[in-house]
Amino acid sequence: MPPNSSPSLASRLTFSERDGRAALAGRLDAATVPDARSALGAGQEAAKRAVDLSELTELDTAGALFLRAWEEGGGSLVGLRADQRRLIDLIAGLERAPKAAAARSAGWRVSIAELGRAGAAALRDLAALTEFTGRAAASIGHLLLHPGGIRPAAIAHHTHETGVKALPIVGLLAVMISVVIAYQGVAQLRPYGGQDLTIDLVALSVLREMAVLITAILVAGRSGAAFAAEIGVMQANQEVDALKVMGLDPMQLLVAPRLLALAVTLPLLTFFADVMGVLGGALITRTLLDVSLAQYLLRVREAVDAGDLFVGLVKAPVFAAVIAVTGCMHGLRVKGSAESVGIETTRAVVKSIFLVIVLDALFSILFEKVGI
Repeated sequence: MPPNSSPSLASRLTFSERDGRAALAGRLDAATVPDARSALGAGQEAAKRAVDLSELTELDTAGALFLRAWEEGGGSLVGLRADQRRLIDLIAGLERAPKAAAARSAGWRVSIAELGRAGAAALRDLAALTEFTGRAAASIGHLLLHPGGIRPAAIAHHTHETGVKALPIVGLLAVMISVVIAYQGVAQLRPYGGQDLTIDLVALSVLREMAVLITAILVAGRSGAAFAAEIGVMQANQEVDALKVMGLDPMQLLVAPRLLALAVTLPLLTFFADVMGVLGGALITRTLLDVSLAQYLLRVREAVDAGDLFVGLVKAPVFAAVIAVTGCMHGLRVKGSAESVGIETTRAVVKSIFLVIVLDALFSILFEKVGI
């Protein structure tokens, strides 16, 4: 290094005077540009207008931007390699003027736009769910016309998973719901001397609404999530694609057995919840009203009829179809990552519960209109 040279602070760029020219050697990058700017700005300005870069070993975009600005300021660059010159010329061709800030929309416009996007997304989801439901119905119809394609082992497996294993939690929730209804009924009716009507309230609420609704919500969170996760993992591992390559229909192998199994188990689970709810009402009214089991069952028989039981049970297959179709559809939507599996599983559960509640409300209106 010549006597008047000085190392940069980063020890990767050196500055010196050669034949009246400033000389830079080493690396000129984002880390050493501040050192180069400081060095070239010191001393006599006339001696710094020409810069010798023949010993410049590395140049990045930040360094090229600095050298281009040096040229634009009237300086000259000497000794550049061809690749370094091309990089500087590329930088010169870029638009470096700051872009004008985008005009901010009014808050109400943003809200309306978000509402519109949400509505469009909801319509797309509804269309996709309708299309997938049609495909599932066609697959079920094909299996009914060609019973040889039915897979009893798969249906039995999913029946056990969605039905038998769910019995304890369904029974417990049914009892707890009837206890809550009975407590609230006694508390509200006792001041008017109508606490005996609590038995009617419990029986009607459980048989017509609460048993099937709570059971469907529980199954949506349990079995619907399992359907989405199981099929989603298969989709992520390209097992579904492998089935298609082998000429097998994923709708018949993956969707139809789950749909058939849930269509069987949800009505049975609902009936089980009806029984447990009525027995839970008997337990709590025995404590609160001192009513014997025989008296309780006699009052239940007077308060409800087969139509009330039918109202609850007829909803169950519809809810089962919604839960199974939604879970399987979102499972097949998985794009190939663990994150996608989690997202689609969450969407399946939320959408299933939402649709179950909406359908239950529509059923209530329908049965009220027809007088059931």
